[in-house]
Amino acid sequence: MSTFHGALIVEEDPDVAARLRRILGNLAPGRRVVVASTRAEACNLLASLPYDLLLVGMCLPGSDGVSLIRHVRETYRHIETIAMSPCDDHELVNAAISAGAIGYLLTEADDAELSFLLRSIERGGAPMDSRVARRILGLIAASAKTRTIEPIRTVPLAEPPSAPARLSPRELKVLRLIAQGWSNRQIAEAVYLSVNTIEFHAKSIYRKLAVKSRTQAVHEAMQHGLLN
Repeated sequence: MSTFHGALIVEEDPDVAARLRRILGNLAPGRRVVVASTRAEACNLLASLPYDLLLVGMCLPGSDGVSLIRHVRETYRHIETIAMSPCDDHELVNAAISAGAIGYLLTEADDAELSFLLRSIERGGAPMDSRVARRILGLIAASAKTRTIEPIRTVPLAEPPSAPARLSPRELKVLRLIAQGWSNRQIAEAVYLSVNTIEFHAKSIYRKLAVKSRTQAVHEAMQHGLLN
C-alpha cells in the first residue's frame, strides 16, 4: 500500500494510544486515525468504517490481541495489521506473527524510531523492531539447523494441511535467502539478477504462501518444511 487512509489503534493504555495517534497523524496529516481500547469496540469500528491499517496492543486482556489479529486476517484481508507491546516478549511476538501480523513494534522505542518503522509501510515494508527481527531470525536459524540433523523417519509423513502452491527452484532459493535476513539487493547480487526480478519472485512467494510480509513468509515456510 502507499500510505494509509484509515488507521485503527487498539490499545488499552490511553497514553500509548494517544502517542501512536499523534505519530500516525504526523506521518499522514488529514488521514483518519481512530482509537479503541477493547476488542469489542474495535470490531464495532471495523464493521462501521473502512480501514487499511490496524495497530493492536498485545497486552489487551486475555488473548484479545491475538484473536483480533486473527479475526482481521480472516475477515478484512486488505487490512495490514501491526502488533505492539512495551517489550520484546517472545510468546507475544510468536502469537502475533502466527495470527497474521505483518510487523511488530516495541512501544518503549522513541518517537523517531517508531515513525521511521511505520513510514516503511509506504514502501510496502513490514515494520519490525530490530530487536524483534534479530531474535526471530535467530530462532529461524536454530530451527533450520535442528531440522537438518533430525534422523530419517521410517514412517512416511503425511502432507501438512493446506499445503501451499509449489514454489519453483528459484523461488525456494530466494525464500531461503530471505529467511537468512538478506535484503532484495543482496539476493539480486548473489544470484546475478536484477532487484526488480527478485521483487517479482518475492511477490510470487507471498502469493503462493498466502502471506503479506517476509516474516509471515518465513513462518509459513517453516510450518511446511520448505527451509530444510
